Amino acid sequence: MSGYRAAASSAAVGAALAAVAFGAGGATQLGRTAAVEIVLVLGAGAIVAWLALHGRLDRLLDAPTPVPGMGVLGLFGAFVALTALSAAWSLSPDATLQETSRMLAYLAVLVLAVVAGCGAPSAGPVLACGLLAGGVTICTWALVTRVFPDTLAELVLGSRLEAPLGYSNALGGMAAMCVPLAIWLGSRRDASRLTTGLAYPALTVLLLTIALTQSRGALTAAVLAAGLWLVFAPLRLRSTPVIALPAACAAPVAGWALSKAAFTEELVPLSGREAVASDFGLMLVAACAVSLAGGLLVGHAAIGHPLSLGVRRRAGVAIAVVACLLPLAGLTSVAMSDRGLGPTVSDGVRNLTGEQASVPGGAARLRSVSSARGQYWRQAVRVFADEPLVGTGANTFTLARLPFREEPNQADHAHGFFAQTLADLGLAGALLAFALFGAWLFAAVRTLELRRQPRESPEGWSTERGAVTVLVLSVVAFGFQSAIDWTWFIPAPAVAALAAAGFVAARGPRPRAPDGAPSAALSVTARDRLRALWPATRPPVSRLVASSAVLLATVVCAWATWQPEASARATDRVYAGIEEGDLAAASRDADEARRLNPYSPDPLYAKSALLAAQERPIAAYRALEQAVLEHPRDPGTWLALARFELDTLDLPDRAQRSITGAFTADPYSPIAVDLAHRASAAQAPLTGP
Repeated sequence: MSGYRAAASSAAVGAALAAVAFGAGGATQLGRTAAVEIVLVLGAGAIVAWLALHGRLDRLLDAPTPVPGMGVLGLFGAFVALTALSAAWSLSPDATLQETSRMLAYLAVLVLAVVAGCGAPSAGPVLACGLLAGGVTICTWALVTRVFPDTLAELVLGSRLEAPLGYSNALGGMAAMCVPLAIWLGSRRDASRLTTGLAYPALTVLLLTIALTQSRGALTAAVLAAGLWLVFAPLRLRSTPVIALPAACAAPVAGWALSKAAFTEELVPLSGREAVASDFGLMLVAACAVSLAGGLLVGHAAIGHPLSLGVRRRAGVAIAVVACLLPLAGLTSVAMSDRGLGPTVSDGVRNLTGEQASVPGGAARLRSVSSARGQYWRQAVRVFADEPLVGTGANTFTLARLPFREEPNQADHAHGFFAQTLADLGLAGALLAFALFGAWLFAAVRTLELRRQPRESPEGWSTERGAVTVLVLSVVAFGFQSAIDWTWFIPAPAVAALAAAGFVAARGPRPRAPDGAPSAALSVTARDRLRALWPATRPPVSRLVASSAVLLATVVCAWATWQPEASARATDRVYAGIEEGDLAAASRDADEARRLNPYSPDPLYAKSALLAAQERPIAAYRALEQAVLEHPRDPGTWLALARFELDTLDLPDRAQRSITGAFTADPYSPIAVDLAHRASAAQAPLTGP
């Protein structure tokens, strides 16, 4: 592939990742998320249909040996199927169907990555550069929002960096995934000085993003990925300045920002954020400029003054010694402190897993191990103990946890992929998830050829091999953080990780040229495999039928993905019709909303509001009763019924019974407490003077 085509392909990958990030955001708005999911499903379906039309799928399925990546793809498909089937026993079928739509989109990305790994195994550098470009674009936008808070972040009330993903840990995870990619780009031997120099400001942006999200999981994942790169890649001397110089440039900016209230305190007014915006912008530009200049100088020195083999070996040993001494020095300082090593570690474990631990803000947060995740993980275990085999249904933790919580805090997820899977899909989902992880790990080890090449010299470390290595490390970083943070449910980092994981699993080990054969034979083989995707023969009727079937299935999946959003729009039109007095149109919209999504209580709420506006209170009451019957574990249905009984029907006794149902579903509901006080006051007998 020529340099221009590779650059254009990487730019396309980066633009696609950025589009997913800005389009879906934090997956909190159903319409935006559904649109992104539909595009991914339709794109993957079109590619699969095209492959079926030209017989490429026949060659994959009829291969004499298993095609790399098909095991991972099959297990992921089984996990998606279990997610969809769990709607049959789900506490909230509507939430489960939304999760199924997300999983179908993720499956589409994995299919595209597997196809790329099989058809273009030498495209690792293109994918790595594309993911890095997309990640840096996302992180740069996040930093720029703090430079122009009046136009880009006027409504932001939190202190931690989170735009455009809407969740700080997800943004930090996106940056952590890109850290090994930036290190690889800066240490490449075959790239131009400008290309390697650009890796320095890119890594500066990534490190600043991690610091200002205050995400400890992302910081740990980035350190883990960088450390593994230094262990496996024989480019330690070239990688050291790529890591050290951006870290030195980012550190003072991060330290200054984390000393300001605009970056550490909640609910800071816009004027307070604007007061530090200009200084932060100037420091950000200066840090990137200094790191770029330093990167260009390092590249010039590496080309003009290459080091001898002995100097490189001694420097590598020194780097390894320093890397080993740093954690040892930390352990020694803790052991020699007043409390000692044992009590300090014990307190750290208690703070990490405890339910009452307080989390500091600012720079102290990055040094703290306190976390509220312990309570979510314990609740997930209790949900699993209640439904151990198949769980309570995908994406139902937010409801399933309510009877087991001991505080009024809200939590949409268990803040951990495996904890969430255990609660939602039970033992069946957990076993599938571990099998999927094991299959991918085996495929990654096979692709990296760790057994075949235990040691390599820097000269023999090709760009393609380095790219595949950092793609594996990027997936490892995402997997580590996803185990302790809520990142799997945010489309952008999940899509990036699945693209890298699918490519690595399907690529497999590169075929080796025979002794004495020119190295170009490998590139010819890759081109031949690419040309095989465009056969010149006319496809037979059987392939036309298969391709049409795939397209039909794709359209059906996209249509099913859109139904919840279509129902939500019809529900909004019901309330608009009531407000405008057009009750006839509102009635049609209410019926349509119910037909499009019979699994959600929202159309029943809208129907009840419409019937109440038509002065049919008994029928409105029956609609709310139906919502309770269909969703008895949802405290919202009980509260809606109790509110109607209390405010519209003036039946405080019945309202008390409904409030009791709400307390059964959620013992710590503050809304139920307020309604209970109101119902008790309405039941009190009136006494005269």
